[in-house]
Amino acid sequence: MKFFNIFKNRANVLLFVFLAGCAGMSRSCASCKAENFGADWIVVQYKYDGVPMNCWRLADVSITNETSSDGIYWKDTRTGHLVHISGWYNRVQVFGANYRDAAVLLGIDLDQCDNGAYPSRGK
Repeated sequence: MKFFNIFKNRANVLLFVFLAGCAGMSRSCASCKAENFGADWIVVQYKYDGVPMNCWRLADVSITNETSSDGIYWKDTRTGHLVHISGWYNRVQVFGANYRDAAVLLGIDLDQCDNGAYPSRGK
C-alpha cells in the first residue's frame, strides 16, 4: 500500500511539472515557429536618446538572432536584401495581422513606419 502512495505522489509531481512546463512551451513553440517558418513583425531601431530612427513592418518573415551578438537579421521579402541590425531595437511578433496594436506596444505611429525609415520626432 505504501508503494502505491509513493507512486501516486510521484505521478502528481510529474503531472504538475508537465502542466507547468506547458505554460512555457507555448511561448517556446511560437518563438521556434517564428524563427524557422516566419511570422508577422514590427521591428523598431532607436537612436541613442530613445527616439525611433528605423522601423520595419514585416509579413511572413523569419527573424534570427545573430550568434554571439545583440543583433538580429532577416531577409527582406520585397528586395531580397539581408537586413542586419543591432544596438537599441525592439520587436513585436504581430498576432492576427493586428499591426496597429503592435505599433502601440512599441510607441510608434504605424502610418510612419516605412520599412526602414522612420521620421524623427524632432522634424
